[in-house]
Amino acid sequence: MKPDEWWKNFGLGMELDASGTFIYNGIKSLDSLEGLNHSVDIFEILYSLSVGIERLLKVAIILIEHDDSISIEEFEESLITHNTTELANRLQKNQGIGLSAVHKEFLALLSKFYKSHRYVRFSLSSVPNITEEKDLFLSYLHKHLGINISDKGHFSYIHNTTQIKKFIGKIVGKISKNLFRIIGKRARSLNLYTYELRSDSKAIKVFYSLGDRLDFLEEEIVKKELILHLISKDISGDHIDFLRSIAALNLDSDETPTHIKALLNDVHLHLVKGEVECEYEEIENVKDRLQLLDLMTNEL
Repeated sequence: MKPDEWWKNFGLGMELDASGTFIYNGIKSLDSLEGLNHSVDIFEILYSLSVGIERLLKVAIILIEHDDSISIEEFEESLITHNTTELANRLQKNQGIGLSAVHKEFLALLSKFYKSHRYVRFSLSSVPNITEEKDLFLSYLHKHLGINISDKGHFSYIHNTTQIKKFIGKIVGKISKNLFRIIGKRARSLNLYTYELRSDSKAIKVFYSLGDRLDFLEEEIVKKELILHLISKDISGDHIDFLRSIAALNLDSDETPTHIKALLNDVHLHLVKGEVECEYEEIENVKDRLQLLDLMTNEL
């Protein structure tokens, strides 16, 4: 295998995995939020998505454009950019990427964020506009969803709805999967396996899930079904018997909705952690209980 083939097969394969990981983390960050009030939360979403999609575009460009006839030094230098819009336009010249205006606008949003807002709070010039990435994101949602998303200060609350999660999931999913299809088609024509991913990778969720929508709404349904299964009196088995043999903590049953939220979303764990810690103070030998808890996920 020639050096450029090794690069495109293995090096870019790892970059594809990294790209999918960043995109996954961005969508997961959005999914975990109940509200969109805090700029730092929006920063986490946009940063992960901008890095992930930028790297994905560069993988596609390398596979499409590079050959032995061009200067590798000039080619590598041309990739030193964080502008997702410019990268998408560059790819579009050689390969149609099938994106509509709403997708291109989101790429422009990511470009503006990465260029203008990523480090803005390190500058005195940010005063008093220190929430620009949030304003940018909310403006995009307002324009395309036709709903009133306004921030009226500390006393307002912008709920992160299922509609918002689905919308952003469709936008990011379409962009990601279209680029992945381009990468896969080009790699196969070059007899490369750049598109192959680890079965346990986050990128699998991004690039291989059915349809263009990319969110975690179905996963939440599955988790709820698992909870109902585990508490059902109709199921039996050695492991179920073992679980039922462990005495449950005397947690407040009125807080059951909060307990379920904590199981579905780590963001809510802090709401029940104190309650669990209080119960642990009443346990004579915590070490023995922790050993039992370790066995809960073991196959008997």
